[in-house]
Amino acid sequence: MRRPRAPRVAGRHLARAALLAALATSCATLGPGAGTPVPAPTGAPAPRGREAAAARPEPLRIVGEPRFDVGMALDLESVTLDPVKGAELVRLDARGGRLRARVGAGALVVRVESGGSGASWRSGSTHGTLDSGDTLFVGGDGARLPSDPFRVRWNGKTWRGPFKLFLNPRGRLTVAVRLPLETYLLGVVPGEIGALRPDLLEAGRAQAIAARSYTLFYRGRRAAEGFDLFGTVEDQVYGPEESERPLATRCVESTSGRVALSEGQPIRANYCSTCGGITAEVWEAWPAASLPYLVSQRDRGSGDWCASSPQYRWREQWSAAELASNLGRYAPAQGVALPAGGVGEIVDVTIASRSRSGRVWRLRVATTTGDIEIPAYAIRQVLRRAGNPAAILRSNLFKLDVRRDPATRRALAVVASGAGSGHGVGLCQTGSLGMARAGASAESILAHYYAGIEIRRLY
Repeated sequence: MRRPRAPRVAGRHLARAALLAALATSCATLGPGAGTPVPAPTGAPAPRGREAAAARPEPLRIVGEPRFDVGMALDLESVTLDPVKGAELVRLDARGGRLRARVGAGALVVRVESGGSGASWRSGSTHGTLDSGDTLFVGGDGARLPSDPFRVRWNGKTWRGPFKLFLNPRGRLTVAVRLPLETYLLGVVPGEIGALRPDLLEAGRAQAIAARSYTLFYRGRRAAEGFDLFGTVEDQVYGPEESERPLATRCVESTSGRVALSEGQPIRANYCSTCGGITAEVWEAWPAASLPYLVSQRDRGSGDWCASSPQYRWREQWSAAELASNLGRYAPAQGVALPAGGVGEIVDVTIASRSRSGRVWRLRVATTTGDIEIPAYAIRQVLRRAGNPAAILRSNLFKLDVRRDPATRRALAVVASGAGSGHGVGLCQTGSLGMARAGASAESILAHYYAGIEIRRLY
């Protein structure tokens, strides 16, 4: 049953005020530049009666365990695979024709031809070609599952298969794997939730259900690239067989087929490392409509559930020159306009507005050449970690202090005191570990982070 709307909104405002007060104790108090919260995006009024019944989607029905194509690498000039026990190769052409071949254990090399007109493959004395529109399945095309699962050595690791290779529209090779959903989760859960102990299994089970729900919700998300999901942080990190862990496997197997649903459909089960004490609404992180199960709320029991995280509270400091350099280097790639004369020198940095959960929604940087407005979606990419430009800022949940020369008031440095790591939407992974440690079940963990859902076995 969904929470009443008015109390939930009031609770979010109290949560934001409490968290900002907590952050303020770590350094200078929040001044006028702290910003005011932006309203949630408005949409069409909710349908009622027969209109609501007509608008409600049909419950998802799944017959048997679904399979997914997971993208592993893009735009390669060559790929070398080593099928552990040999492989059946199936070349499927653009017209649906099939050509089959058998190769033994040993290197299978697929290489783009000069000029990008096609590719060739070779394994021992067996060889063939791969034209644009063709797909080469290494280990069969996934039409049946052998009792002895197919495995390939690739990049020094052992991967479950079959593999799927094809020339993408850019004339380079794409590598994907085709896996049953439960097999895929064996490589996802340990990388996403981290090391588990027996007392943390409920957090692992919650992660397995969330990852399964995420996969079903986003099925076909990367169809333009020829697969369903990336096997990276762009979607969910998928690891090799060496990364699988017995306790994580137990979590997947004990929740097999169980999915978090809203109105009969798999939920958009976003999750992050550490929410910092308060979760974010979905529209705070992405240009998306509000969802009833992705709402902002304080993440706490006797204390914040994620307080044990090393990312729970953090501090970054940039010299004025370093911050100006980051702006010039990273802002344009995020669509952030710079003044006509370039960045110039930093004069001031203020938080113009905050989102519902207290995260920075719009950052204003005043420079000697003009003002720069940085929206929420670009802040973490533009404000790279001090001294480590390869690392984006941990989160948008922070407050700012500008250090100035006492005599001239010239800006010398900018300090961010922040909380959490990641977008903050949905399940807080460190928080779920804290809840499991306190004795919470996987179901109660999921109900805490995804309001009003139901959990049901779909296959």
